[in-house]
Amino acid sequence: MKKSELKSIIKECVKEILFEEGVLSNLVAEVAFGITKAQNSLVENRAPKQDPSVLQEARQEQEEVRRKRVLETKRKMLDAIGNSKMANVFEGTEPLREGGTPTATPAQGPMAGRDPNDAGVDISGLFSVAGAKWNALK
Repeated sequence: MKKSELKSIIKECVKEILFEEGVLSNLVAEVAFGITKAQNSLVENRAPKQDPSVLQEARQEQEEVRRKRVLETKRKMLDAIGNSKMANVFEGTEPLREGGTPTATPAQGPMAGRDPNDAGVDISGLFSVAGAKWNALK
């Protein structure tokens, strides 16, 4: 038996099963039943609109609760480290000479932003450390 003859026989058998025995019609009926059932069970419910004043009040209440939590956390942290340790945080510091403005361009140069009264680093011992090597560089 050739492949083409077998193919035509199988094709006829499949057609007979699908059409004459009702397999295809049963399949279509079940699919249609499932689709209609799914459409009936799927219903969209709109959420009721809430009053804007109620929403605003709820937001304010949430903000107040959050602010109280932050303050409580800060208080607990200060109690844990001791309030006396935070008393003189800026002791020994000096205020800025000038504040500066956000729109001003930053000063340029190697000494920009340095205190003119700062003595800097003492390099007088550099010559004794380098010794003869320093003289060779001249």
